[in-house]
Amino acid sequence: MTTATAHPAPRSRRRILRTAAALLAAGALALSGCAGGTPDTASAGDGDEPAELTPMTVVTFLPLESFTFTPEMYAYSGGFFEKHGLDVELQPVQGTSAAIQSLLGGAAVITRASTVDVFPAMEDGQPIRSVGTMAYKSNLRMVSVDEQPIEAPEDMEGATIGMGSVGGTSEKILDLTLGAADIPVDAVTRQAVPVTAATLEVVRQGQLDGYIVSLDTSIGIDAQNDDAVIDDAGLSEAPDIQTWLTTASNIEDPEQAENIQAFLAAIREAVQAVIDDAPNDFENVLKTLRDSGDWTFPALEDDEVATAALEVYTTETWVDQSGEASLLENNLDAWTATYDTYVDAGMLEGGQDPTDWITDELLPAE
Repeated sequence: MTTATAHPAPRSRRRILRTAAALLAAGALALSGCAGGTPDTASAGDGDEPAELTPMTVVTFLPLESFTFTPEMYAYSGGFFEKHGLDVELQPVQGTSAAIQSLLGGAAVITRASTVDVFPAMEDGQPIRSVGTMAYKSNLRMVSVDEQPIEAPEDMEGATIGMGSVGGTSEKILDLTLGAADIPVDAVTRQAVPVTAATLEVVRQGQLDGYIVSLDTSIGIDAQNDDAVIDDAGLSEAPDIQTWLTTASNIEDPEQAENIQAFLAAIREAVQAVIDDAPNDFENVLKTLRDSGDWTFPALEDDEVATAALEVYTTETWVDQSGEASLLENNLDAWTATYDTYVDAGMLEGGQDPTDWITDELLPAE
C-alpha cells in the first residue's frame, strides 16, 4: 500500500530524505552520461534551511500501486515537487467520479483521468478543465491462453470477457474497440473478475475467454505463464487520453494557477528524467522509488516487469506518437477527434466544442 497519503516523518526530515535521493539519482545519471537528472530541493536563498513549501493535495483515481503513477511517485520521491516549492500530498480515491468530486469540493487541486470517463462530466457542464496531457493512449491489455488466443477485436465476438468492474473504463474502451470493428457490443458477455494473475486459471478452465488488465499486471502474467497470450487486441487503438484536470475557478485564481503550473513543471521534469534513464534500464529511477520506502507493489520489486513497463510508458504512452505535442502538451486535434469518436459511438450527445474544456495556459515554459 502507498504511504504517500500522509507524511510519515516531519516535513523537514522528509525534505532532507528527498534531497539525498535527488542528489544520488542526479549523480548516477551524470556518471552514466545521461542527459538530465533529478533536481535538488528548493532552498531559501543564502540560508541553510529549505524554503517554506506550499501544501498541495493531489488525488489519484486508484491507489499508487502501479507504474501508471510513475510521474507522481517519482516527482514525490525524487524531490521534484520540493524543487518547485510544493509540499504535495498524494491522496488515492476510488475511481474517477470520486476524484472529480474532490476537485469540485475543493479537497484537491488537481487530478488526472481518462477522457472516456471525464468527457461525460464535461459535456454535462461540470466546471472541470484539462490543463495538460499525461498519456496519449490506453495501456490496457487482453489476457487469454494459447488454446484460444484473443489477438483482435474479431476474436472477442461471442466471447465472455472479464474486467475489474462492469461499467468502468475497461468496458468503455472495450465498447469503443468493438464499435470500431463493426462488432455489436452485445456480442460480448462481460463479467467482473479480479484483475490478477490468479484469474488466468479461470480462463484455462473455460469459464472466461479472456480478461482485461493493466500493463504492469500483463507483463507479470506473461513472464510467469508460458501458456498466457498477452495482446492489446485492438484496445490501444480506441481513442483515450489521460488528462490532468482542475476546476475553472482554480485556473482563474492566480495563486492556485501558479501552484498548478509548478506541479506540472515538476511532473514534466520527473517524466523527462525517467525517459533519460532508459539507457540504464531505469536503474536510477527504480533505486529512488525503492529506497524511498514510499511505495510497495509487486511490479516495483521485479526488475523485469519494472523495466518492461517503463519502456512502454516512455516510448508509447507519455509521448505523442504524432510528434505534434511535447511532454504534457495538449494535442487539440487528437482531443477533438476523441470527442467526435465518443459521439459517434453514442457515448456522448455531441453538439459541443470540446476545445472549450481544455487549455495550455498553465503548462510550464519549455
